[in-house]
Amino acid sequence: MAKNRLSIYLLKEGIEEDAIFEKDSGVKVLKEYNKNKKLYYLPSWIHAPIWTKDFFDIKCDELYQANSRAVLIEKIKIESKERIFALTFGYSKNLFAEDVLEEQFGLKIVLNTVGINDIRKISKVSVGSNQKQSQEQMPKATNISEFGFDLERDLIKTVTGKCDDEMFEKANLVGGDIFSILVERNINNIEEFLKYCYEKYKDIKFKENFEWIDNIKEVKSKYEKEQLENLLIQYINDSKYDCVWMTIPDVINWTGVLGFSYGSDGEIYDDINIEKMVEIFKNGLIDIEQLKRRKIIMKNVEGQEIEKWNAYKCLIAEIQMEGKSYCLNNGKWYSINKDFSEKIENEYERIELSSLNFLDYDTSIKNEDEYNEKLSESIPNAYLIHKIGEISFGGGRGNKIELCDVMTQDNTIIHIKKNGGSSYLSHLFNQATVSAELLLDSSFRDKVNKKMEEFKFDKKFDENYSANDYTIVIAIINKYHEERPKIPFFSKVSLRYTINSMKNMGYKVQIKNINKV
Repeated sequence: MAKNRLSIYLLKEGIEEDAIFEKDSGVKVLKEYNKNKKLYYLPSWIHAPIWTKDFFDIKCDELYQANSRAVLIEKIKIESKERIFALTFGYSKNLFAEDVLEEQFGLKIVLNTVGINDIRKISKVSVGSNQKQSQEQMPKATNISEFGFDLERDLIKTVTGKCDDEMFEKANLVGGDIFSILVERNINNIEEFLKYCYEKYKDIKFKENFEWIDNIKEVKSKYEKEQLENLLIQYINDSKYDCVWMTIPDVINWTGVLGFSYGSDGEIYDDINIEKMVEIFKNGLIDIEQLKRRKIIMKNVEGQEIEKWNAYKCLIAEIQMEGKSYCLNNGKWYSINKDFSEKIENEYERIELSSLNFLDYDTSIKNEDEYNEKLSESIPNAYLIHKIGEISFGGGRGNKIELCDVMTQDNTIIHIKKNGGSSYLSHLFNQATVSAELLLDSSFRDKVNKKMEEFKFDKKFDENYSANDYTIVIAIINKYHEERPKIPFFSKVSLRYTINSMKNMGYKVQIKNINKV
């Protein structure tokens, strides 16, 4: 028997057959094998490739293509339940109606089948920063840790791995929402195979090696997102600003930024604020589309627009619904495992606070540079390290880093940034980590010492440098005047990783909230 590439989906429970495909999609029944097995198709037509005319400007009667799409729907009774499987052929996924496909169906099959050291390729999205998506592939099967996968900050989308499973014919498996495999199966012997796929999907063996997979999940259900958005509107109208607030969703260069307006002709503010944004809606906030239409505009000192986002993307929300925790970050909703959420929150509350007295960031201060200068003047025996600029490391023009913003005579290294949301804070945490690691290198310390001599600082790093002698303070300029910085959940996850990394190097690490007045 020939091998066939199978692309298998599982439909959610309770989906009726007439609700599987998009309405008016044009899908028809090609063949009905029995009442539980039907082959659907979308009529296609033979035509010349568009590039023959658009690029070559020729007409050819010997080149043709057809976009054939078909879906086999099979209902199978499993454990007293009727479950529906969909096998797609051609580019057929877009034929399905919204919210009908089971999430992580293929992913769990793969993780329940392959060994922890048998991963070949992953695709992931970093939910703790800028939603960066990436794919990584190894030349041979290996452990997932070799991919640079962060168990607490990365959301896995698909996994490819090699298996020893006889039913799966020891094939390479690909799993996300879809399960893909090349096996000797066809229409006559597919039912037994689908039952086995379901058995693997329902298994919990994956928790032995991949328990973290359920820590964070992107919410894909349209119904669930609508519920969350309705609750979000309610939270905002009830002024629950301890649970909902606003930040800039991207990493920006604050130099030259005059401020932000809620619309092209609106008043300019030095930061975005949910209370001010709500005031813009004269008749109140009624639905989520108002937030998606409303533009937050960043302007430079000439008053020109340099960036803009919709208000919805700028919202940070941490919401409880039906006993579950959810986060809105950068326009996407995520469900958070309760135990994982509690662990992160408890650890954040235990991070040591700096006892240093920091100036408030008041209206007389133009920017972070000016604040750093005033802070260094207010702390006895402190140095404005920000003034020495970036220092190169590792070769290459792009490899430069700012050591820190301020440092004290008694070895306190201070990194300061405005709270600009998950993306901006991740940038701050990463800079602090890289700086701490580079200071362990004697050649980098030599470069720093030369710079400090150049600026006539009577402070330098000793040859016998020990991280145990230094305290790193991560200070966040915040409009929320709380003892501990109010930051998004995913930033707390990133900060946990940062602090653990620096503590493992030997540093003492503290945090500080700087009040923006």
